[in-house]
Amino acid sequence: MCGPAAVALGVMVAASVMQASAQHQQAKAQAGAARAAGEYNAQVAALEAQNQRSLAQAEIEKGIEERNRVLRAGMAKQGEMAAGMGASGFSLDQGTNLSLLGQSAEEIQHDASMVTQSSKMAAWERMAGATRAENEGAFALFSGQNQAKQAKAGLGLSMAGTVLGGLGQGLGAYYAIAQSSTPATGNPHESAHMKGR
Repeated sequence: MCGPAAVALGVMVAASVMQASAQHQQAKAQAGAARAAGEYNAQVAALEAQNQRSLAQAEIEKGIEERNRVLRAGMAKQGEMAAGMGASGFSLDQGTNLSLLGQSAEEIQHDASMVTQSSKMAAWERMAGATRAENEGAFALFSGQNQAKQAKAGLGLSMAGTVLGGLGQGLGAYYAIAQSSTPATGNPHESAHMKGR
């Protein structure tokens, strides 16, 4: 008599175990995908940091070349100025002409210094970009690992809930089938009363 009820219980429990197994595979896939996405984003960020460092080095080198160009051009101009003064018969070792040459040298140094400062600032911005990219990469890696841990952490409770829910449904079905399979005995007083008639 309890055969169909036992079969129903077995089917419900088997179905819940299969559902729990599917949840396990899904959580495992989600964890793997989260970890892989974090690692990929960290690699992209590392490449960006490397690129920013290369650009910072290029800014420094460009600044050195530009500074040297400014110095050469300034010295050439100052030489032309001194030659012109000398050709005009002006004395270059004292007075206004010496002061003009000194002021010209200061301006040349100032211009060269401004080029150096500008290249250092551009390089600093590139290095800040490299640091920012490294931080983003570290966060991406952490985030991916954290999401993977969360996917695995909730798995145990979810699987237990699925199995227990299936077991509860199975027991409910078992009880319902068992009740419907048992013949009704009726009221014993009523039977005796009916016999007396």
